[in-house]
Amino acid sequence: EIHEHPARFKVVKAGKRFGKTKLAIFEICKAAGLMPNSTLWYLAPTYRQAKNIAWHELSWILPKQYIRRSVENELLKELINGSRIQLIGCDNEDSIRGPRLHGAIFDEAAYIDPYVWEAIISGQLLGAIGERKAFAYFISSPNKKGRNWFTNFHEEARRKQALGDKDWAAFYFTIY
Repeated sequence: EIHEHPARFKVVKAGKRFGKTKLAIFEICKAAGLMPNSTLWYLAPTYRQAKNIAWHELSWILPKQYIRRSVENELLKELINGSRIQLIGCDNEDSIRGPRLHGAIFDEAAYIDPYVWEAIISGQLLGAIGERKAFAYFISSPNKKGRNWFTNFHEEARRKQALGDKDWAAFYFTIY
């Protein structure tokens, strides 16, 4: 359901052991294959989480024959079609400013400062006229503190989808 939905912005709230990271890594690999010369980021709350949570998954899911170069200390995979996949920690906001992005996936988004999306990444997704529109996914389990920015963000995405905005989709899956 999530993979096949055509929305550019997908907000997924799902319980533990749902496969959120696998979903994120699969989607970013799929996008890298379909969009040559693209720059795609997987964003986690911290650099260490990006490495511990997703580097092994990325190395496992991405077929080796499509990798031109792998740089573990930068958490970067360059593909033979010119696309770049990089795992990023959001704990140093200044280090993520700058590059134009073709896609971004926030994993455990509830634990990332909303400023990262609002003031940094959303602007980096703006492309040139005529280019395919960039995408962003926001994937998270609910925050242990209950309602937070991600809860409100999910509700807003649901509202936009209900009003017919085809750019937005919201999904909710319990741990069960």
